[in-house]
Amino acid sequence: MADHFLQLSFEDKREVLAIASDRSKRPVHLLEKDVWVVWALRTLYATELGESLVFKGGTSLSKAYGAIRRFSEDVDLTYDIRALAPDLVGGNEEALPKTRSEEKRWSSELRRRLPMWVNDTIAPVIAAELEKQSLSADIRIEADRLYIDYQAIGSGSGYVAPSVMLEFGARSTGEPASLRDIICDAAGIVDGVERRLQESSSTVQTNLPLT
Repeated sequence: MADHFLQLSFEDKREVLAIASDRSKRPVHLLEKDVWVVWALRTLYATELGESLVFKGGTSLSKAYGAIRRFSEDVDLTYDIRALAPDLVGGNEEALPKTRSEEKRWSSELRRRLPMWVNDTIAPVIAAELEKQSLSADIRIEADRLYIDYQAIGSGSGYVAPSVMLEFGARSTGEPASLRDIICDAAGIVDGVERRLQESSSTVQTNLPLT
């Protein structure tokens, strides 16, 4: 953790990102936000939550598979319904509702539970790691979404806020899925700091892309 990129001084981080931006032709504020995306994933997957968590959506196709080229704006995550609401699932091994009425009941109950789970389970994990590393960021919660608002090094478009949004769902088990390594986009670009950036990597469970 001592060599984690976000533990560098403000000036060192700014210099690293400036060099990475020049070489990659990507804006500093996007590279910086990407570091925070990877940090958030690593923080969650380093806990037992990672066993039931699946990284999905467009950002996962970009970060985990390289299937598309897009900026890592938001992070979509699905938590195994069997872990979140075992009383709803019962003995249903597939964790899928069997009738339309059961589907409506599950959906209603998950909408009620998910915000509480994000507040009571996810938020403390993120907050504890921010405090442990003395990082300049705050968290806020809006229903099933958790935002990490960080102190930005580089300014950019007003359309890209210095904030990472983690959006959670629990409508499926996330299967099939596979383990993938996620690294910062700037890793390997700047001599002498590649190790620090790669130490921000995370091995996540993510949905397989459609073929």
